[in-house]
Amino acid sequence: MNSLERLLAALQDQPSDRPALFLNSSLYGARLTGATLDEHYTRPETYAEGQMAVREQFAPDLLTSPFFVSAIGEAFGSSWRVRSRQAPNLSGFAARSAEEVLRLPLPDVHGHPRLQYVRETIRILARRYAGEVPVIGVLVAPMDIPPLVIGLEAWLDALLFQPDVARALLDRLTPFFLDLGRAMVDDGATGLVLTGNLANRFIVTDAVAETLTLPALRTALAELKAPLIFHHGGCPLVDQLARFKDLPNVVAYFIDAGEDPGAARRALGPGPIVMGNLDGPGLLHLAPAEVRERCRRVLDQRGGDRQFILSTCGADIQLDTPPEGIAAVAEALRQAAVDA
Repeated sequence: MNSLERLLAALQDQPSDRPALFLNSSLYGARLTGATLDEHYTRPETYAEGQMAVREQFAPDLLTSPFFVSAIGEAFGSSWRVRSRQAPNLSGFAARSAEEVLRLPLPDVHGHPRLQYVRETIRILARRYAGEVPVIGVLVAPMDIPPLVIGLEAWLDALLFQPDVARALLDRLTPFFLDLGRAMVDDGATGLVLTGNLANRFIVTDAVAETLTLPALRTALAELKAPLIFHHGGCPLVDQLARFKDLPNVVAYFIDAGEDPGAARRALGPGPIVMGNLDGPGLLHLAPAEVRERCRRVLDQRGGDRQFILSTCGADIQLDTPPEGIAAVAEALRQAAVDA
């Protein structure tokens, strides 16, 4: 089976030769190509070469556009910088309040150069791996865009104390979210991955989630006719899957490192894929034998679930991670297939 066939088998709860594998290797491609991080995050050809190198060396079943959400902040006017040996992060915000963002023009998804960089990475990878490897576009849900433009504290202030302003801003941002998501699909993305952190009670109150952010999320996702992966975004997700499990067009739920895939399946019931739950940044500190053992435990936890994708969670796999540790993940999957 090739990677696309493996993913389709998981979506349809059909047998496959082994579970599919996802590695959050957006950053790690730069190590394999030797590119500087400035080049990696500004030249789409360089980023795509990094993903191709990851595919060549570790054979993950899904590739992605850059995990570079600061690019969306930049499209609104925020600034970012490349940190030493890490993915870019915001260094300044475009506005100070939700009211100010309401007065900003929406970015042109077809004209802004940083959005074009992201979209071109999808086009290159989709052309290279058509019919073979799924390419996933990294998107940001409407309620998670304001922290990239005004900062989290100002956005929480609006959600808690200015609900009418917050609702107006969510309505304002949804068309941009839809335009960018649809453009990524037109570029060749097989599906899109996004977070819903500001609908998670780990960050906001139930009242904010139920009256503001969750309704906005449902409305937006219903209009985005594409296979969607709902990512934990660094927040615990399994104990909230009852809230999120019926989100429109979501075909997979990405749980955090250490969360129980069996518990996720019980909460979701049959149908959607469960992705998780290896600590990607933590691979830096593990010997290959330890990596294989952790993979074995995760695969044991999933039981006979055919709708499970072994995935690294959290932030990117770190640049200094020994390649032998990443290769051990793929080896563990192959061994699981032999043992099955």
